[in-house]
Amino acid sequence: MTEKEIFDRVVTIIQERQGEDFVVAEALSLKDDLDADSVDLMEFVLTLEDEFGIEISDEEIDQLQSVADVVGTIKGKI
Repeated sequence: MTEKEIFDRVVTIIQERQGEDFVVAEALSLKDDLDADSVDLMEFVLTLEDEFGIEISDEEIDQLQSVADVVGTIKGKI
C-alpha cells in the first residue's frame, strides 16, 4: 500500500467524524485542528488499528501529532 493510499484512507476516517467537507492536510494537528481530547484520540487510533489491521503502542500514540505522523506510523507497520 502506498503512502497516498494510506493518506486517502486516513482522510476518509477523519471526514466520517468531522464531515465530508472537512479539509485534511498532512500538517493537520490531531489535537488542535481536530479538537481531539485523549478519548477522541484513542477512538481514532482504534479505528485506524481496525482499518489497517495493525497495533499502535501507547508510546507511538504519544508521538502522533499530525496526519503525517499517523501516515508514517501506519506505513511502518504494513
